[in-house]
Amino acid sequence: MNLDEEILEEIKKDNIGVFNRLFEDTYYQLYFQCRKMIADPDTAKDLLQNVYLRFWEKRKDIDIRVSLSAYLSRSVRNECLNYIRGQRDMVSLSDSADESWGVEEPAQNENDSPEACLEFFELENRISEVVEQLPEQCRNIFKLSRESGLKNQEIADKLNLSVRTVETQLYRALKNIKNHLYEYLQFLFWLLFLQK
Repeated sequence: MNLDEEILEEIKKDNIGVFNRLFEDTYYQLYFQCRKMIADPDTAKDLLQNVYLRFWEKRKDIDIRVSLSAYLSRSVRNECLNYIRGQRDMVSLSDSADESWGVEEPAQNENDSPEACLEFFELENRISEVVEQLPEQCRNIFKLSRESGLKNQEIADKLNLSVRTVETQLYRALKNIKNHLYEYLQFLFWLLFLQK
């Protein structure tokens, strides 16, 4: 039984101390992930609180096939997307109501709009697709670095590799992602250009 499985088993036994340690160990990383999608810090904290609360409430039924940090990260992403979709629907409803009354809303900061957040999410999905196409060792090292937050030395120790190999694989992964994103962003530019 690995450490994540042991932690989950203790939480399923209602061990609030272990849950609190999990919260303390993962909160800041998940908060910053949430802030990438949600501009308002208070909203981000509320959404993150929802994730932890739901995790505690469903602890007996949770069956995790990935690491706890990956599971929580996916939960945060889903929570943010649900919030963004809800905001977009509310904006659509309020826009149609405002049009019927001849009221115009003041322009919003593009960074705060649900559309901007969804565009960010689409770009993040594109990055995920590119990462999944990387060679296995390169992909594993990249995920350990970016998703699990491990340092190069920790990755090297975990995979029995030299730190230099880890650095080289991370460089190759980032170069590959950058090249693919360049093509993707060029495509988006031309698409927007043709729409005008």
